[in-house]
Amino acid sequence: MNGPHFAAPAAPAQQQTARPARPAARPGDRPRPDAPGAVMVFTYLRLHWMMILFCGALLGSGLAYLAWTLLPAKYESYALLQVASAPSSIAEQGDPTRNRTAFGVYVKTTARLIKSDFVLNAALNDTRYRIGELPTLKEQDNPIKYLDEKLTVGYSDGSEVIQISLEGDRPADIAKIVNAVKDAYFREVVEKELKQKSQFLKEVEKARTDLVGLMEMKVGTPGPKENPPAIAAEPKTPAGVMQIPTVPGAAQGQELIQAGGILPAGPAGVALAESDAVKRMKLPGLVQTMTRLETEINFRHPLAVKKQTETIEALKKQLDALNQGPPAPEVLKAAEADPEVQRAEAEAKKLWGDYRFFQGAALNPNDPKVLRIKSRAEAADREAKKLKTDKAFAMERGNRLKQADDLVKQLAAAQRTLKLMNEEYALNKEQLERVRKQIAEVPLAVGSTEEKPPMFDPLKIDVSTHSNLLAGLIAHAVRLQYELKSPPRVQPLQPASAPTQKDSKKQIIATVFAGLMGFGLIGLGAVAYETRVKKVSSLVELKTTGPTAVIGVVPWAPDGSLARDPIKRADVNEAIDKLRAYVAQTWLARGATTIAVTSPLADEGKSFTAFGLASSLAQAGYKTLLMDFDLRNPSLHPYAGVANGTGVCELLRGEADPRGAVVALPNGLNFLPAGKWSDEARQAAVGGRLETLLSRLREPFDCVVLHGHALLTVAESVEIARRSEVVLLCTLYRETRLPLLKRAAERLTAMEVPYSGVVYLGATSHEALC
Repeated sequence: MNGPHFAAPAAPAQQQTARPARPAARPGDRPRPDAPGAVMVFTYLRLHWMMILFCGALLGSGLAYLAWTLLPAKYESYALLQVASAPSSIAEQGDPTRNRTAFGVYVKTTARLIKSDFVLNAALNDTRYRIGELPTLKEQDNPIKYLDEKLTVGYSDGSEVIQISLEGDRPADIAKIVNAVKDAYFREVVEKELKQKSQFLKEVEKARTDLVGLMEMKVGTPGPKENPPAIAAEPKTPAGVMQIPTVPGAAQGQELIQAGGILPAGPAGVALAESDAVKRMKLPGLVQTMTRLETEINFRHPLAVKKQTETIEALKKQLDALNQGPPAPEVLKAAEADPEVQRAEAEAKKLWGDYRFFQGAALNPNDPKVLRIKSRAEAADREAKKLKTDKAFAMERGNRLKQADDLVKQLAAAQRTLKLMNEEYALNKEQLERVRKQIAEVPLAVGSTEEKPPMFDPLKIDVSTHSNLLAGLIAHAVRLQYELKSPPRVQPLQPASAPTQKDSKKQIIATVFAGLMGFGLIGLGAVAYETRVKKVSSLVELKTTGPTAVIGVVPWAPDGSLARDPIKRADVNEAIDKLRAYVAQTWLARGATTIAVTSPLADEGKSFTAFGLASSLAQAGYKTLLMDFDLRNPSLHPYAGVANGTGVCELLRGEADPRGAVVALPNGLNFLPAGKWSDEARQAAVGGRLETLLSRLREPFDCVVLHGHALLTVAESVEIARRSEVVLLCTLYRETRLPLLKRAAERLTAMEVPYSGVVYLGATSHEALC
């Protein structure tokens, strides 16, 4: 394409008309980016500022509401417990369990017990607070897990205070939850420990009562007479013979008691036998063994058996609950996602819907058909629930089998222990019978002339041993009584405090950020949309990225406001005259006669440009013909103020004469409308017939302006462009897309059009000064 040539055209001078003064240029009307791609972001935001403001306000408000709701300012409530560094008891402090339990370990144990499952379950089941019905816990799938994660039990080293705290967005709920957990701990741990001590005290009192009765029974049994020991006269022995002491009253054949052993009477070499004296010496040990066995059989064994039996029963209950208990709620919820369960539930739901429909439609709700549908719906509902339960059991099978194996092992071990206890009990009873028999067989020592008292009184020894045991039981009972009367080691220091709102700065910042993010997202969306579609936004962008030179800039959009605003109309007239001057001096002066006005797509200002350019050429003295070759969507006749009568289509079909079809307008312009479109006209708009028609129409005119179809949409526009010396591509602000404009320019280059240029419509008055 040749460059501009400003030689004066051989044409009559244009008559100057008075026009309103052009307003001063306003550089801020539309931002002009100096570097497209970087500063154009600001341009895109300015173009969509109203949409960004409106949509951003809506989206920002929604996001701010969500942020305020999902990130509420947390409220916190806490209760305080005091743990004594040492047990408050005047009882004996030499308990080995107490000595092993350091204060730090006790505090950690207390903190763990507060969050244990049985304490949290007790808090949930507390009818006083009913925290399970509170919205905070009701909306949780697993309240126990929620409390274990959210409930905080804190303490400081060296401090006797434990703090139970909970954060939440419902102040009334968290205060009730904290109080419920605190009370459940005291009820399930502290009070239960006191109850266990009271029960143990009762058992000790019962053991003491039974032992006192046993002692009274033994003391009340009549025993042998107690006579003072008699001393036998010592026989005289010859001088120089060693005297062997004998037991008084001993005769020949009786044992001789010597220091270090018993020497039986009789000939030498006879085996030693257990004498009555030895039996009497063993009596204290036999009595102690009997006392120990009686204590083991009558007191310790029943308690141990009772405790072991309770353990076995508890394990059996756990095993039964594991085998017959329902699946966990979270497993049931997971089973609902199974496709088979969903199909079964959908089928049951459909049957219930059919039942309700037929029940409402039937005259008799108890009609047998309706009842059959109801029974089918109930059966499908039961089948769906059974299927969901079976699926849940299948999911839990591995975990349940593992737990059941552990419980079975524990139960077998507990049963073996109980069996060993019973075997030990039987052995102790047999041993007790043997000991009692041995004690009964111990002989009493007798004198030579009268009955002598025994060397050891079994009754006195038995009562003495039982007295020691009784003293121990009494001391233990006294210690338990003092412990029960002493204050508990853990005491409530403060109930749940009034919930206080924590720092709301985080919530406010999140809400403000979410609101601003709404505007940011809409702005980013606008920039992304503009970057993708790449619509023409400014003259600088069109010049820097456009495919061909810009030869005309028309300010203001070609709409109805031009007819009402004289200032805008004056700007547009001036811009059209500048375009006409450029076309006349650059191309018409070089012999060009046919000018085609088109655009990449429809509705981009080509009709306005064609009529304005043709009118300006006619007013400038050029004998000009304006032809509407947009045969499918003719749009020039409203500008000319004539009807779309006989025109191009009729000439192509050979139905009219060119001289009779051309309409002369008052401004000196000759106009040929499009006419009535038909398929025959479309077929004739190519080849020789079109060429002949254009040749005949050019003869009497200096310049012919052809208003064609959009270049990229209709085939006839290519035929018109190929037969024109000049092609003007119209681009409209915020309508024309740069990729399509480049494609249209490439098509013109491929057709080897001699001259072409771009006309930019919708510019600012400042941009039109170029």
